[in-house]
Amino acid sequence: MVELTGRVIYAGEAGYEDARSNFNARFSASPFAIVFCQSVQDVINAVNWARISGIPVRIRSGRHNYEAFSVANDALIIDLNDMEQMQVKDGKATIQAGAELVPIYETLSAQGVTIPGGSCATVGITGLTLGGGYGLLARWKGLTCDSLLSVEFVTAAGKVITANATQNADLFWALRGSGGGNFGIVTSLSYQVHPIDKVTLYQLSWNWTEIERIMQFWQTWAPKTDDRHTSILKLVPESVGSLFVVGQFVGTEAELRQILEPLLALAPKAISIETLPYIEAVYAFAGLKPGYPKRLAHWHGSQTKFKNASDYVAHPLSADGIATVINFLKQTPSKNIVLQFDSYGGAIAKIPSDATAFPHRQVLFNIQYQTYWTKPQDQTAHINWVRNFRAAMQPYVTGGCYINYCDRDLKNWQTAYYGNNWQKLKQVKQKYDPDNFFNFEQSVTK
Repeated sequence: MVELTGRVIYAGEAGYEDARSNFNARFSASPFAIVFCQSVQDVINAVNWARISGIPVRIRSGRHNYEAFSVANDALIIDLNDMEQMQVKDGKATIQAGAELVPIYETLSAQGVTIPGGSCATVGITGLTLGGGYGLLARWKGLTCDSLLSVEFVTAAGKVITANATQNADLFWALRGSGGGNFGIVTSLSYQVHPIDKVTLYQLSWNWTEIERIMQFWQTWAPKTDDRHTSILKLVPESVGSLFVVGQFVGTEAELRQILEPLLALAPKAISIETLPYIEAVYAFAGLKPGYPKRLAHWHGSQTKFKNASDYVAHPLSADGIATVINFLKQTPSKNIVLQFDSYGGAIAKIPSDATAFPHRQVLFNIQYQTYWTKPQDQTAHINWVRNFRAAMQPYVTGGCYINYCDRDLKNWQTAYYGNNWQKLKQVKQKYDPDNFFNFEQSVTK
């Protein structure tokens, strides 16, 4: 009989409550056990044990799955978070699947390089990459998956294989944008690294009454600017009183000011522009300061619950679309709401929509609907606000959604996440996991 190896925590044991917790406290699952793998062999043993035992599995590294698809009642959770070693050599970074973003950026920055990734400190590298991976370097160097060179992978049969451009190339295609947990378990990832030194950050703000004018301008300006520049429009409830445009530019303040000139002409009430070493920019966007604890676990035990969703926009929002946004921001259930527009274009759009599993290449921006609460009695109002807002926006968006902002409410999630790439993903599933050993509520099926 195969034994579970690694750090295994069963239901009822010390540490179980923390081990089963998820970034989104809206969900609470009671798995049979959580195995924190320390090595590839631990992963293999967990897969073989679960297959023989007939117990379902879920795969987890950073715990940031918005809808908690990485945990389930009575399942074995195969957790990679203890596997976090990194090596940087000859223009390539090889990173174990459990590493979190800020420690990765620190390791790479010490050698004057980075990879394009997200800005949330505790997000795991694997989930980010497998879903595409948007961040503040995306318009400069593409999504995280666009710098991926190779993965080490454990199959449902408990075999270790490599997937890259020449070995298991169909699987490598699928792993760049299909999301995590669909075909097997990634245990290590190799990336091309990119030299980086200083970057320039900025934040501009306006009174909320300027929302229509700023939205109208930003949506046609931001996706078309210099590829080294990534801009984000942050819209908040009317009761907050301000709106913001923030961003990052790989270059000098003087160069950035030229790019921002049309935006600055709209007379922001506050302007902050700062050039600083890239790693300090990472800390700034993560809300951290140098010297923070290396193992960021500040969300463990958090009671914050949220409902986030997304839409892609391929054509500028019409006057009616903008009016819909303004109307919903005037009728929010609380102040704990952010509507975030993430600019695309640049390097993202230079890769064909079928070159990787990530299909949303030719869009202007992504809308993130974000709402947060802590009291149980507030949940229904917040979730309904997101659902009703998304429904009202459908005439103005593409119908596509970002899989890393997964949404249980999606009825057509297959095409929303994958577009025309869905059929090919089904073929990859049939080949690498024909018995559907790896599955969850929105997993790829054969």
